[in-house]
Amino acid sequence: MVKPLVFMLSLIPFLILIWRGFHDELGANPVETLTHETGLWGLYFLLITLAITPIKKLSGMLWLVGLRRMLGLFAFFYACLHLTIYTWLDQYFLWDAIVEDIFKRPYITLGFSAWLMLLPLALTSNRFSIRKLGTKWKRLHRLV
Repeated sequence: MVKPLVFMLSLIPFLILIWRGFHDELGANPVETLTHETGLWGLYFLLITLAITPIKKLSGMLWLVGLRRMLGLFAFFYACLHLTIYTWLDQYFLWDAIVEDIFKRPYITLGFSAWLMLLPLALTSNRFSIRKLGTKWKRLHRLV
């Protein structure tokens, strides 16, 4: 019962951004607003996901562990939205400019590095990968 509720709550920031977009409430620079909001929500979900283990240890709320994978995938979802908005709507897929930005601006370097670290975690978060990787899976997911 908790998982569907958390899933719906996790979609609220995305739905609000869509609503704001259709109602012309993204400000003078909508691409910048979308980029910032999706990046922040990706970071928020990553921090929430990382906080589950210490909260579980301190409080004994073992049921939180069942939400960790879904919340981690929401972190990746918002990070992918962030990256897509940046590469498509901000940079128009101009790869030279994107590569230049990655090396020129530390926050873009950090964000792109974070996305690269989340990618293998998201790709291996399914049951098949967990079975195939065995103990290596746990080591990979602890890298975050």
